[in-house]
Amino acid sequence: MPKASNHFSQEELLLSISKGNTAAFSVLYDTYSPVIFSVINKSCTDIKLSQELLQQAFVKIWHNIPNYDPSKQRFLAWILIIARSVLIEALQGHNLNKTLEIQTTANNVSSNIDALTLVYFKGYSLKKAAEILKVTETELKIKLKKEIDELRVSKIK
Repeated sequence: MPKASNHFSQEELLLSISKGNTAAFSVLYDTYSPVIFSVINKSCTDIKLSQELLQQAFVKIWHNIPNYDPSKQRFLAWILIIARSVLIEALQGHNLNKTLEIQTTANNVSSNIDALTLVYFKGYSLKKAAEILKVTETELKIKLKKEIDELRVSKIK
């Protein structure tokens, strides 16, 4: 994982945030919000709702950061799971599940972002997502890595 800023390593940043440092949290937000927003906005095309969900996700991250265990998963995967739970709650609350299904079907579930959506936001297992996309689990893992890398690159631009 790249450094979150020139002043903090990821570990230092997370430790500082867990101690309540809002400036460190601001660095975290600036670093990861473009990626999280991009993923949320792919599943929920309403910009205002996507922005609201992004804020909710970061509030949840702020409250749960002391529970993050780097030995269990990468930080980006952890925050994507949090964003996914916020998105699912919103979709259920706003009764938008059918809209999401229609969008997914219309897009033929064929791009890398759809792989990311299926696994991180819809909660499909790798096996089930691979079946839907008609690829092997290994190919799906490659697609997921490629999409996360593309999101990171787009965040830098």
